[in-house]
Amino acid sequence: MPKRPLYRSKVKIGVDADGKPINKWIQGRTKAALREAREAVIARYITGTALTDDRLFGDYASEWYRIRKEPFISASSRESYRSALNRHLFPVLGDRMLRSIGAMELQELLNSYTGKSKSLITNILATLRGVFGSAMADRLISSDPTDYLIRPTARPTAVKPALTAGQRAALEEVCRTHPQGHYLALLYYLGCRPGEARGLMWQDVDWSAGLVHIERDIDYKDHGNPGALKNRASDRHVPMPEPLRALLQPLRGLPDTYIAHAPSGPDRPLSKSSADRLWLRLMDAAGMTVAPPEDDDKYEQYDPRHNLRPLITPHALRHNYITMCWEHGFDPYETMTLVGHASITTTMNIYTHLSEAQMSKTAAKLDDMFRSQPVPKVAQKLH
Repeated sequence: MPKRPLYRSKVKIGVDADGKPINKWIQGRTKAALREAREAVIARYITGTALTDDRLFGDYASEWYRIRKEPFISASSRESYRSALNRHLFPVLGDRMLRSIGAMELQELLNSYTGKSKSLITNILATLRGVFGSAMADRLISSDPTDYLIRPTARPTAVKPALTAGQRAALEEVCRTHPQGHYLALLYYLGCRPGEARGLMWQDVDWSAGLVHIERDIDYKDHGNPGALKNRASDRHVPMPEPLRALLQPLRGLPDTYIAHAPSGPDRPLSKSSADRLWLRLMDAAGMTVAPPEDDDKYEQYDPRHNLRPLITPHALRHNYITMCWEHGFDPYETMTLVGHASITTTMNIYTHLSEAQMSKTAAKLDDMFRSQPVPKVAQKLH
């Protein structure tokens, strides 16, 4: 059987520096095949609409994170993206080709996180949209399967209980009496983040003005710049309450040394592990520890946290500080400045939550008030 004739043609895709045409030769056994070859060359070299070679999700997502995310985000955001990729997406999609992953499959994957935390769902969804949006921009896929993904319902955010008057009194007593109570005092009286408390140096205290300058955050997640603040608003001056001043004055050290320092000396900040162990001792002194669940083996037996856990985290004192500002009528913008929130929305969300919680208590009191009132007998009116 004679072979079909081979049709050949050329497509001009541009001109060189001398003005001579640059051609791409094409061929096909049929005129239809030749026409398809011509369209492919035009798409690739002239209109730029041709898809490039497919990629494995794992390989491409790693490259996307390294080039398009990591250089531009904070240490905490980098940890969130790495967790979303390594723990949740690579095990499921890592060895799949990008074009083989469809919208229904991604929605099913997202649905499996229904009832999980809002932050986890947000991180996974943001990572998926980032990877596939970038893949579409790089012409690896013709459409974005994340365009119409529906966010699954997260579990309700846990209510952060406010500290009771008794707990506040117990913490203030530990601040005054414990040998290392000044670390607790920094958190309690300044409302700062734990890393900000670990980053405070004596040179940051303006004794004459009664202000503490918060200008570094010892965040051990950011190995490249462990003193970087969370945001621009975090660089702030916070008034030093008199109880804190009285605690710190006798401990006053050299300007370039840390207030809460490492056991090895004041020229080194308190490490995260040392801070965790210190926090447990402080909470135990305040009577604010609990036994862990029987099946909880998170810590080794030699670790004191194996048998004892703090009732609250250091960050709870930041929430308590904001709560006390709200209780004493501070304007939200005042509180926003004091705690270094980047957005008033963050402060207002906490204020709104506190107001709603107070209204619930008020409603309960009203119910109790009317329930306790005797119902008077109404005399029947005679006609």
